[in-house]
Amino acid sequence: MSNTRVKLTKTFIDQLDLIPAIYRDSELIGFAVRVNASYKTYIVEKKVKGKSVRSTIGLYGNLTLAQARELARKQLTRMTRGVNPNESTQKEIIDEKVKTELLCSIPTLYEAYQNYIKHKTLKPRTILDYNVVMHKYLCDWKDIKMDEISRSMVQSIHTKLSKDSKAQANMAMRVYRAIYNFSVEHYLDENDKPTLESHNPVLTLNNKNAWNKIKRRKTYINEDQLPDWIRAVFNYDDRGQHLETNRDFLLTLILTGFRRDECESIPWTSIDLKYKRITSIDPKNGEPHTLPMGDFLFELMKKRRANVQSDWVFPSAKSVSGHITNISKVRGKINASCGVAFTFHDLRRTFSSIAENLDYERYTIKRLLNHKEKDDYDVTSSYIQVSDKTLREAMNAIENIILGPYKPEYTVIFQK
Repeated sequence: MSNTRVKLTKTFIDQLDLIPAIYRDSELIGFAVRVNASYKTYIVEKKVKGKSVRSTIGLYGNLTLAQARELARKQLTRMTRGVNPNESTQKEIIDEKVKTELLCSIPTLYEAYQNYIKHKTLKPRTILDYNVVMHKYLCDWKDIKMDEISRSMVQSIHTKLSKDSKAQANMAMRVYRAIYNFSVEHYLDENDKPTLESHNPVLTLNNKNAWNKIKRRKTYINEDQLPDWIRAVFNYDDRGQHLETNRDFLLTLILTGFRRDECESIPWTSIDLKYKRITSIDPKNGEPHTLPMGDFLFELMKKRRANVQSDWVFPSAKSVSGHITNISKVRGKINASCGVAFTFHDLRRTFSSIAENLDYERYTIKRLLNHKEKDDYDVTSSYIQVSDKTLREAMNAIENIILGPYKPEYTVIFQK
């Protein structure tokens, strides 16, 4: 039997009697099952530097066939490169054992979370939000095994968190749902089956219609409020205003419609002063969004470039990233000084509201707002190229509305 190749399956290996023999796989050459008088093991066989080498992968029963086959594939690749697995260090053996045991066990929530963020490609901001959920909202669950978190526990903590913030309660449950769904496919038993139920306990919120209804914010700065707001931004004077960074950041936000986080991290490599363009990276899809600058914004950027000695357009000496992050205190002070309450996203909505009311066709408005076409069948949109001239005219029209009669006065300030 030792020279015969067979297709190794769990059923085939199960029925093998404990009579010493080697059964070689017909699909993965070099992979085999070795039967001894009291147990069965997975092995690999291959010549390494001209010498036949046989190495044990693991005990049948401790590894599933799928796991053993994957480990064998990796081991055979190393052997092809001249690595003798029998010369592996004890640390490598221990590490592999720990890895195997991890795959076969039921994790605690925190173990599952660490495994989730290790394998998923997440944006830094997303990881920060997830950390808040794990260490603040779900901190009491961190050491609980995933299969011990019940539907009633989900309902209870969602109700508790909702008393403080309905939005945060929903977010906490969405994060837990994502970790659970990922873990179902990651943690497997010796039969290559999930160790967790496929039914996510968070589904109880769907079945009971218990998710909090969050109204989408629609606030923005009305046109009759803009003069007061603009004047307050230009009159803002506080510590950290040596380079007028906070002022210029707020003006850039409202004159481009960029999101706060994408505007905060704009490097000078994204400012084209020759062709008067500004580019940001959309945090939702990771795609660059380039706009021609209006006359006022161009003068603002020229002056900043002459005075700012940093890789960032809006630098911060206190920030770890090197650029400003969430200047909420500044926003609060400007709110108080002019009586116009606003959020950073209100500035984006203000830009959008003005743009959508301009007398331009819809493809121009879409380019200004970086909106994707919801109708997948609108093939025309992929062929239409809106000229920079048209976009620049629109950007200047938006500037004229936002800055109003103050535009000439403020433009002179940047030209000095």
